Amino acid sequence: METTIVKSWKREKIRSTQPFFVLDSRDFIQETYRKMGISHFYMLRKDPGLPLRSIPTGCIDFMFCYRGPGEMRSLVTGTALSFTGDLLADETDIFGVRFMPGTNPNGLMLRLHDLIGDQLSLREFYPYDFDFDQLSMQTDFTSRVRVFLNEYTALPARGRAPYGKEALFDAVCDMIYNSDGQIRVSELSTRTSYSQRYIRRIFQEEMGFSPKTFCSILRLQRAIEFINYGYDEKTADWISDLGFYDQSQCIRDFRKYTGMTPGQYKQLIKEGNYRGKAVYAHDKGLKVL
Repeated sequence: METTIVKSWKREKIRSTQPFFVLDSRDFIQETYRKMGISHFYMLRKDPGLPLRSIPTGCIDFMFCYRGPGEMRSLVTGTALSFTGDLLADETDIFGVRFMPGTNPNGLMLRLHDLIGDQLSLREFYPYDFDFDQLSMQTDFTSRVRVFLNEYTALPARGRAPYGKEALFDAVCDMIYNSDGQIRVSELSTRTSYSQRYIRRIFQEEMGFSPKTFCSILRLQRAIEFINYGYDEKTADWISDLGFYDQSQCIRDFRKYTGMTPGQYKQLIKEGNYRGKAVYAHDKGLKVL
């Protein structure tokens, strides 16, 4: 049976975030893109020796670490599946490109599941004609975005078959996006006419983890968004809106993925002035896209 791709209406609205990148940095700037599978660009500067904490996003990041004029370390990082606190301690100036959840960037000679919880040299797995040297010479956010996009848009788009395993994976991802992670594998099976076991296998092959885990990550990201921008986590609606069974499950999952409870996280972002530090380029009058 063939599975055709159904256009997702929420995929383009998802902006997976790493809130500790903001909290652990001295300066942080970002700008949404949402084209060609790119979620957004960001740049942060932090103190040497201070590691970045990270949470699951379901995304691949390209991270370019600047160490001086023309000196740049390039990494491709995959999503973690739990809270981690030891990322890039020695770096101080980082420009990043985050791709949308479940997106494999054009040109990357790796699969999503090859990168789970890992970071590898991007130069080793990227086309030889991508001009890393030119990117290494850029010192500001606007020029880094511009140069990256000039190089990235010149790469051939990653082809996706309109049927078969790839189409099934894309269709399942879209169903998960459109439900905000509130869909059971049994319902995915009913909608696609494929068995639950086969769906899990295809998802594992493509993503490196199960559709249930992907649902949990999307729910986490929604919870982070709610708390970051003023949703009161004490209300019962906060739990039911995200599809948690009860408060204990919500707290358990949140602690697993962030290292703290929702209440502790809310206090942390308040004390760390999260909203004040998470600056958007367009708010500073920068035209980067």
